[in-house]
Amino acid sequence: MSKVLIGIIIVMTTITYYLYTQNKVLLANNIALESAVATQEEAIASLQNDFALQTSSLLDLQSRNQEIQQEMTRYLDIFKRHNLTKLAAAKPGLIEPRVNKGTKDVFDSIEEDSRNIDSLDDGLQLQSVTN
Repeated sequence: MSKVLIGIIIVMTTITYYLYTQNKVLLANNIALESAVATQEEAIASLQNDFALQTSSLLDLQSRNQEIQQEMTRYLDIFKRHNLTKLAAAKPGLIEPRVNKGTKDVFDSIEEDSRNIDSLDDGLQLQSVTN
């Protein structure tokens, strides 16, 4: 009877040890998976925020594009209604200053945009590429 009891104790101890080691492995795997899930949730939240930002930027661009299209349509309508070549030949003093002013405004706008773009990198330090 005591040999059977000792055998049962040894079998129970072996099973208990096996289950204990499996529990440790499963706990380590669980911790790793929870960490991976947290990382994935952060990535998903970041992607959703980026998507929302891109969506709002796209809507802003679309509304700005519509405004520009309407302005272009208005200007083209003016050119369709008037024969500027005939008007300029008939009244050069009336058309020439307006065309010159419009051209100057366009060139001033291009220069201002160029200054703005050029000033974007002021104060930035370029880093050299090292191997």
